[in-house]
Amino acid sequence: MVLIALLWILAALALLAGQLASSVRKEVTLAGAAGQAERSYFFARGALETALYRLVFADADKDAERQGKRFPYEGGMNHFWLQDEEMMCHVAVLDEAGKMDLNAAPKECLEKLFKIAGVPETLDTQLAEAIITRRGNPLSPSFPEDREKARPFRAVEELLQVEGITRAMLYGAPERTPEGKISEKRGLIDFLTVFSPRNQININYAAPEVIAALPGLDLSAADSIVQAREREAIKSSEVSQKLAGLLSGEALSMVTTTFSGTYSIVATARVKGTRTQRSIRMVARIDRARKAGHERLIWYDEYWPSQPGLKWLGHRMDGIDQES
Repeated sequence: MVLIALLWILAALALLAGQLASSVRKEVTLAGAAGQAERSYFFARGALETALYRLVFADADKDAERQGKRFPYEGGMNHFWLQDEEMMCHVAVLDEAGKMDLNAAPKECLEKLFKIAGVPETLDTQLAEAIITRRGNPLSPSFPEDREKARPFRAVEELLQVEGITRAMLYGAPERTPEGKISEKRGLIDFLTVFSPRNQININYAAPEVIAALPGLDLSAADSIVQAREREAIKSSEVSQKLAGLLSGEALSMVTTTFSGTYSIVATARVKGTRTQRSIRMVARIDRARKAGHERLIWYDEYWPSQPGLKWLGHRMDGIDQES
């Protein structure tokens, strides 16, 4: 009986030892992942600052071809890479005017964008009207008297103050595809801005949903425009040629191919050979009148890039992994 009891005790100790070893391995793995994430974060910050410096002081090079190679355009964004023996980082540079300005967009375009983004049909008109009322409508006969009551949006996140807007609408949420897979549904924050200094959409950087929200366009026309700019940005002299038949006269007046000078910069870094990554985002306006040459408008210390960016990013990062 004593022997049997000893055997049970040894078995229990062995089980406890196994559980302890498993817990230790998990803790070590988590600690390692946390360390990799921390390294990725600071490398991303360094890459973002480097890219911003290159943008701000681009004129010092006096070499457009060199700057074009440094920030090549592809797939609706400009790209900047920074890597060393252990780390790599991709920086996406987008004109903030590729989004619809929350303080200037026409009611019809906002309503259309809400429909495309999946806002319930009973709410799209109501939300568009609430936004116009909140910011003030310059086209309204009573606007001069209402100007003092108007409260322009200072951040897209202020949409949560509009009755009917949910966090899922603003930030997006996971959804199941017809094939049964889980994908990320993009939120309104990916399509709207308060930092565009004009009411024109930069057609080279706009998401398909934003393009489709323009007058006379739909997602099919937007996809055709996205394909036309896939390998290289559309020049102003090419708009009528490449986009012939796709843009209505009203939509044509609302698009541009020239930079606004306000950029959304997203840096995503990771340790080579791992899948742990961190992303940060900054919106900056190039302002030569300032001593620093720019103004930082907003900073996101934790950021999740859009699905289009992640797909492109994953493809290129995997290629670099294989080459390293």
